[in-house]
Amino acid sequence: MAGGPSPTDGVTQFITDLEEEGHKPTRCGDAVRYVVVPAAGRYAGQEVETAVSVSELQSWPTVPPHWIHLAEAVQFAHTNSDAQDCAPGWRRHSREAGPWAMTRKPILIWISHVRGVLSLAV
Repeated sequence: MAGGPSPTDGVTQFITDLEEEGHKPTRCGDAVRYVVVPAAGRYAGQEVETAVSVSELQSWPTVPPHWIHLAEAVQFAHTNSDAQDCAPGWRRHSREAGPWAMTRKPILIWISHVRGVLSLAV
């Protein structure tokens, strides 16, 4: 009997997708960490480490994660955040990725989304 996808397939695919785009993801407990460089805002041109909970990657790439994990030092004027599933010193921020049209590689859409969110940091 053939089973469905493993619960880790989305995690593995997310990591592979990040690697293929030159990001260097690492699995840190229950999160996948990677670095992005925003083009605008306070962190423009700087490497910013971010993460996603493994639990949110089960359906990747069909369904994008909702929460973006960032170090507590990264602040926003308006945010819905908490520390659930976060490493010490980190918070996760609620951010909708918008329409998830798979017309581009999903990882490129995701990275653009994270860079856009970081452009709003204060």
